[in-house]
This record gives sequence, structure tokens and C-alpha cells, in this order.
Amino acid sequence: MKLIKRGEIDAALGKLRDWYPQIVQDDKSATCFLLHCQKFIELVRVGALEEAVKYGRIELAKFFGMAGFEDFVQDCVALLAYEQPRESSVGYLLEESQREVVADTVNAMILSTNPNLKDSHGFLQSCLERLLRQLTACCLERRSLNGDQGEAFRLRRELNVGKTSKC
Repeated sequence: MKLIKRGEIDAALGKLRDWYPQIVQDDKSATCFLLHCQKFIELVRVGALEEAVKYGRIELAKFFGMAGFEDFVQDCVALLAYEQPRESSVGYLLEESQREVVADTVNAMILSTNPNLKDSHGFLQSCLERLLRQLTACCLERRSLNGDQGEAFRLRRELNVGKTSKC
């Protein structure tokens, strides 16, 4: 969605509520999670830190402790700890590519609402996504076999390391 790519998350949520309410009716869905995180990120991006804290306490707090969401929420909140968050280890959240990830996810969810789509699951998972899911599962399994010792798997880190990844 163009609104998300421009950082206009409130407007995007409004359009989704009007046009595709089934996508955002569950406020704890993965789509809502990404949108709330992006709204928080946008507040940090423009320097509205007090508003970001208030928003985080209301919207992001819902996702603390929820499996699959906790690491990303912590990364978002960590933006507040830095005077210059763009130069921090979580600065990637302020890049345009983060907006694109959220926009692509929302677009995929919109497309999945098409009743004429016969294979919605296969459509939503590209070959690359399936490969990344497999990579994640293998890394988590390896860590589990090592008694949960070692660093947790983080896709962003693996992508930055590139071909020398040691998973």
C-alpha cells in the first residue's frame, strides 16, 4: 500500500477498516502487529518520542509475551534507547525497506481475501519465503539440540552477514 510506504499508518489502518475489515478485526493478528509496530517506528522517525512511548504502552504492550512477536517488539522499543537510533543496531527499522516489508505483507493479506483465489496459502508463500522459513527452523533446531545455547536466530543479522552466514 502506498500509504504504508509513505509512513501514513493511521490512514492505512483507516482504509483497511473500511475496505478489508476482516484483515484488521483481530487486533492481535500478525498484520495488526506489523502495522502497530510500524506506527511506533514512524513516531520515532519523526522524533515524537513521548507520543511513541504512549503509543507503545497501549498498542505494543498487547504483544509482549506473545510467541513470535516478542523479539520484534523489543527491537522496536529499543529505538528509544538511542540518541541516534539510525546508527544503532536496530536502525534498520527506520529504513525504507522496513516500510516495504509491512506494505508487502498487508498487500498479501488483501490478495488472500480474494474468493477466486484457489491456492491462497501457496500464493502467500513465495519460494524465497519457504526457504527462509526452512532456514529459520533449521537454525532453531540446531540451537535446541545444543541445549538452547548460543545466539538466537535473527534473520536480519543473517541477511547482513550474507554468504558467510554460520547458522
